[in-house]
Amino acid sequence: MFADYRYYIKAVANLAIYLVPFVFFLIGYQSFGMTTLLWAITGFGMAGVGMNLMHDALHNTVTRNEWINRKIGASIYMLAGNSYTWRVQHNMKHHTHTNVDGHDDDIETGSMFRFHPSQELKPKHKYQHIYAPFAYTLMTWKWLLEKDFKQVINYNKSDLFKAKDQSLGMVWTKLIVGKGFHFGVFYVLPMMLGAPWYMVLWGNFIMHIMAGFILSITFQLAHVVDKAEFPTEEQVAKTSILEHQLKTTANFATKNWLVTWYTGGLNFQVEHHLFPTINHVHYPKIAEIVRKTAAEFQLPYNEYKTTISAIKGHFRHLKTMGMQPA
Repeated sequence: MFADYRYYIKAVANLAIYLVPFVFFLIGYQSFGMTTLLWAITGFGMAGVGMNLMHDALHNTVTRNEWINRKIGASIYMLAGNSYTWRVQHNMKHHTHTNVDGHDDDIETGSMFRFHPSQELKPKHKYQHIYAPFAYTLMTWKWLLEKDFKQVINYNKSDLFKAKDQSLGMVWTKLIVGKGFHFGVFYVLPMMLGAPWYMVLWGNFIMHIMAGFILSITFQLAHVVDKAEFPTEEQVAKTSILEHQLKTTANFATKNWLVTWYTGGLNFQVEHHLFPTINHVHYPKIAEIVRKTAAEFQLPYNEYKTTISAIKGHFRHLKTMGMQPA
């Protein structure tokens, strides 16, 4: 099932939240207070574009026409990301090997965090539940400046681009052009139009910490919580792919229409992982079927009733992993 009118209304709305405040900044609303407010709203819209337009499009669930999906998915370049590396990390690795250490890049953070029981416990992890909110604000900065470059190198070594019939030269070209586009629009253009350089830098700082935190915490609530399992490769080998997704994934605040609207249905993460080729606007209708079927076969259906309870579940997991040895 592909997108309907609800998706396109959300697309326009999130793009407006993202770009209209930026336009107001460009035309002269550049005091410290207005800069902070406008760019904070832009960051809120930036996350909304990622969770709504980009996510569905890069899963090819907007329309049957893959060309249109790719063009809508190119909105990731506005977010400082890259469609090629995102598809490999998210569609291929995360959805196939959810919460499996060494395979799911979403739980690989170097030594910054310990999400999985098999990851090495370091002294600083005792405090990871404290410094996590600050680190999460760096997500889109990391996209812009580091992560995509490293992933192109690492994924090419593992032949993942070849597996997707991608030209390495084209990947690098689009990566560099995409980064240049983001810098050109959000840094160079405002200064060319007369905005003070320090206000441009401050505005971008506010936008990125806002978007980074929202995107990070939303994705963490889906898998890095105390209700989700973190299996080993041996355990996964004995489990069906559907059962694996149910055990490693959690929903949150599914009765809250505003959360569902803004997160692009990512709060229905169980349904998304079971049916990644269905557009998110249909998840609320199929959720009850999934819940009843899971109960019928005595399989878990992990769910937090509210966003706050899910956030608590995430930080409980961080605290446990910061103290519990492998």
